[in-house]
Amino acid sequence: MKHIFVFNSFSLRKRLKNYVEVIKESAEVLKLDYIIEINSDNNSTEDILKKYKKKSCIIYAVGGDGILNRVINSIYGTKNKVACIPAGTGNDFNRSINEFFDEGDNYVDLIKCNNKYFVNVACFGVDADIANDKKIVHNKFIPRSLQYKIGVIKHIFIFKPYLFKMKWSKKIVNKKLALVTVCNGGYYGGGFHINPNGIYNDGKMEVFISYATNRRELIKYLIMLLKGKHFECDQVEHVVTDKFTIINETEIEGNLDGESLESKVFEMSVVPNAIIFYNNKELIRIINNKLRK
Repeated sequence: MKHIFVFNSFSLRKRLKNYVEVIKESAEVLKLDYIIEINSDNNSTEDILKKYKKKSCIIYAVGGDGILNRVINSIYGTKNKVACIPAGTGNDFNRSINEFFDEGDNYVDLIKCNNKYFVNVACFGVDADIANDKKIVHNKFIPRSLQYKIGVIKHIFIFKPYLFKMKWSKKIVNKKLALVTVCNGGYYGGGFHINPNGIYNDGKMEVFISYATNRRELIKYLIMLLKGKHFECDQVEHVVTDKFTIINETEIEGNLDGESLESKVFEMSVVPNAIIFYNNKELIRIINNKLRK
């Protein structure tokens, strides 16, 4: 089986050449049959993967959660498997891989949101405003480790609550709130452990709704989230379901695994065992050892 490494040149930037060389060397150590692909303005990830749709390959997303999302949306419904080499800003999905996934093949649920899919976390409201803030995210003058934290501070100061209509099971809620986080995985925002009980193949999504309506309440929620105690917050509702809908009067930007999606309505449903995620622990170990040198 061929191993296809798709590099996100936009997030890797100056590190691209080094990552290409290290992965080539590591693949050769394991005698993998591999191909290197690099996205660009003229050759998107989606364009690259069109030629593999009728094949059976392992497609590695080399970068962060964003390129993994694009790989998944490109290969869903094909015979290809998905893998990842964490090299992005957040790498939140990779944190869950280390805790949850076995070596080799792992069947994984996806969550369909309108006409897109995500594997880890989707966020709406303040969460999405932070993740989609192009003036901060991927800003070359802000260290990658600080981007999300700076975004949080900025959006606390300009916070205004959203009025969402939400539907799940037989329940309908119209309420002002700060954010809604829809989880298949466990981590988001560069390491926040939003969903410690998350399981990738249980046919369910876990939703955290923060009903904060002012800065004080929002700060309280974020502090408790940082401590892993957001379950105890009196203005948080935790929902476990297989379908969830968010409706807003005007079009807003949600964020699905690092990729923005604009709509007035976000209809989400779990797709059980939708893809095979291939966990190549030996390859990751070799790559990490080489990167440390």
